[in-house]
Amino acid sequence: MKFINLFAIMLLLTPLILAKTKEEWKTRTVYQLLTDRFYRDNDDRSSCGNLRKHCGGTFKGITKQLSYIKGMGFDAIWISPIPINQGDDYHGYAFIDMYKINPHFGTDEDLKELIRQCHKQDIWVMVDVVANHVACIGEDYGRIHPFNKREHYHNPCQIDFNRMWQDKYMRENCRLFCLPDLDQSNPYVRSELKRWVRYIIDTYGFDGIRIDTVAHVPLDFWKEFADAAGVYQVGEVLHGDVRIVAEYQQSLDALLNLSLIHISEPTRLGMISYAVFCLKKKKKKKKHKKKKKK
Repeated sequence: MKFINLFAIMLLLTPLILAKTKEEWKTRTVYQLLTDRFYRDNDDRSSCGNLRKHCGGTFKGITKQLSYIKGMGFDAIWISPIPINQGDDYHGYAFIDMYKINPHFGTDEDLKELIRQCHKQDIWVMVDVVANHVACIGEDYGRIHPFNKREHYHNPCQIDFNRMWQDKYMRENCRLFCLPDLDQSNPYVRSELKRWVRYIIDTYGFDGIRIDTVAHVPLDFWKEFADAAGVYQVGEVLHGDVRIVAEYQQSLDALLNLSLIHISEPTRLGMISYAVFCLKKKKKKKKHKKKKKK
């Protein structure tokens, strides 16, 4: 009996023992791809046509192109959220059923095969996850699985993006656009989100997770969510002030350095201005030389 119990404990701990550490992830170069837009498995390379609808990229399509990704020097990929979305939501960030794979991307087995082939080529796989909101279903909560009750959500209110960073309550409780906001203080919601993230790690073998909309959920939840996942996590906090972004790193392994967007924009504009200035100087010199020849 003791042997059986010990064996069971070892099985439970195995995923955590094999998980890639933060330090190991620092050695990797990650290629982000939007699953629907990356590659079709029938090798059709024609244009998408309507970019507001699905374009046909699949897990099998990614699998076909792993040598291409590897050849560019990448040794990790970051793929779109995997649950089924509604209608034309090709991006994956608005689920209707957390436990069902998006059929536009492929099947359970297609996803498992993608990850198997990635690992054969020493490519790690990070999956995007969403724990803040669900699909745009108004208040028809019965359409969502497993969060199908009114009590699973915050009271409907709308985020004002002009005041969002001055109003923490609004940021953490109101809706981004039309997306119903999950209430992580509800015991069922809290435990189910943690159970789900552990489920996808165990079922598919992901090496890491990228977490969407981190700033829209209380910090204490993310520590529990990260512990439940048991793999490397990198979060998204879309703000230009690195001091505000850094606050959220208390609960996660890492955050995307989105503050660089605000730093690089004036730098980019400055470089363009400098290039234009140089071109003008060259033109003046040419005119000056022509005058001398005359």
